[in-house]
Amino acid sequence: MTQPPPGQPQGWWQPQGTPSPPHGQAAPGHPPPVYGGGFQSQYGGFGAFGAGGPAPAPRKSRKPLLIAVAAVLVLAGGGVAAWLLGAFRGDVLDAGSVERGVAQVLRDSYGEHDVRAVQCPDGQPIETGHTFDCSVEVAGKPRTVSIRVLNDQPEFEVGAPR
Repeated sequence: MTQPPPGQPQGWWQPQGTPSPPHGQAAPGHPPPVYGGGFQSQYGGFGAFGAGGPAPAPRKSRKPLLIAVAAVLVLAGGGVAAWLLGAFRGDVLDAGSVERGVAQVLRDSYGEHDVRAVQCPDGQPIETGHTFDCSVEVAGKPRTVSIRVLNDQPEFEVGAPR
């Protein structure tokens, strides 16, 4: 049995006659000792049987984008509809109220008792000085009366039938 050189302990794991390397150094021809429990093998260790590279990132959902686009389209459609229906026109006269007022003025102020079929255009703006015409049937004959908006209350003036 060969004894190790002086200063080198003989371990049971070493065959006799094999010198032991100094502590913390690898023996010539052998990899350094690995401490800490990592699993290494000729197959590549943990996850060795995967695709060979990093896993592809999961595909991001398009759902939030589609919801945002739908919301923008709905809001835009609502804005266009409101504009077409006159929501941004400002205050307008109620045609029914103007028609009733015209009939009353023709009866009370002009003495026309047979007033029928008063028709005034819708959406007339309440602007001081704005004028428009209404059609009316007086004593069975079609006539036209002019209407002038006096102020923003709204008060209006009814012209004589012509």
